[in-house]
Amino acid sequence: MAKILEHHTKELLKRHGINVPPGRAANSAKEVYDAASELTPPFMVKALLPKGKKGKAGLVLEAKNADQAVTIAERLIGSKVEGLVIKGVYVEEKIDIKKELFVSITYDNLARSPVILFSPEGGVEIEELAATRPQLIFRHPVDILEGFHPFQARAFCFKAGLNKEQTTKVSEVLVSLYRLFIQLDARLLEINPLCLTKGGDVIAAGALLNIDDEALFRHPELESVTSYGLERIMGDLNEREQLVLEADLAAPGSGSVRYTEFEGGQVGFIIAGGGASLLAMDTVVRSGCKPANYSDLGPGKGAYEKLKALIKAVLSNPSVEAIITGAAIATADDIGRTGRIVAEMIQEQGLDTSKVPIVARWAGYNDSLAKEAWENVPGAIYYGAEVSFEQATEKVAELVKKKMEKNEHPHR
Repeated sequence: MAKILEHHTKELLKRHGINVPPGRAANSAKEVYDAASELTPPFMVKALLPKGKKGKAGLVLEAKNADQAVTIAERLIGSKVEGLVIKGVYVEEKIDIKKELFVSITYDNLARSPVILFSPEGGVEIEELAATRPQLIFRHPVDILEGFHPFQARAFCFKAGLNKEQTTKVSEVLVSLYRLFIQLDARLLEINPLCLTKGGDVIAAGALLNIDDEALFRHPELESVTSYGLERIMGDLNEREQLVLEADLAAPGSGSVRYTEFEGGQVGFIIAGGGASLLAMDTVVRSGCKPANYSDLGPGKGAYEKLKALIKAVLSNPSVEAIITGAAIATADDIGRTGRIVAEMIQEQGLDTSKVPIVARWAGYNDSLAKEAWENVPGAIYYGAEVSFEQATEKVAELVKKKMEKNEHPHR
């Protein structure tokens, strides 16, 4: 999923006629001071991160003047949140809010259609509202062929208890947001809060935008303002996870790689396909061992450096006792070529299979290439289609348990 930072999102909103507070992005204390000097206080200083719930996380703070804005920015810039380093902030004018609304446009995967969520009560407690008073969040599935019409938006607003004047203005914004969502091939466009000001304006105060990264070839103008692969970050990253993430972000659109590490795991995964990785995890656990990591190597040209980063991460994890590599099923991707590259990289890294045994199971299109390459990896156990992926994984777990019985714990 390609994520767009808030200041870029608000530029897109402005181009589509949606009001946003005046603001500027800044990456240093001087830039923050300069930005604040050009705006009217008080200010809201926001960490520029491709994630939601920033207000609740203490990443959106009020500053009464430029000096306070600088103090807040100095505290935020360079700090880390859930594995992400805050590299800049967005300084914008605080607006005079009368009422906060919530709008989210996303996809209903079961219905395979867009859906609009709207609530007369927006703000940082929207998740609590969804849990305690779900009747205040209105849902409108959109027929992708029919689109979203002004009369439907007005019905939404009347249902939420807005008056006639508010309904006229908010419904126009809702229609514009849906139009932008469709034009950008978005997966999520969330405005929280969408504010009604005391002066009668409707302003998008908080904005979150995610684009389908498979559709970015239709939007080259967004290529330089997107962040990739961050939807799976659940906590602080260690050095190995950071290595793989940086490799993935360095070459967007050229395949994908994911690596999530688990403390104390014994079996390392170098696996093509997230489903295959989950299957291997289940098999390892059922066999009485622990997975050392989750991996997902997606197809795509130019993914060589990403694969190399994944292999380095797995091999450098000191808790790994054995490794499984391969794919669960044959796909349209060239299984043999991928298996061959993994074998060659394993050789380059100098894995000592007498200490850390490795089982490879590459079965599918052109798998003779993989078989030939793995025959050149001393000590490696190679399987083709004659053995299932689960059986190959069970073999790895068996090797780990034998090592544990001998009390052999390699520290490379």
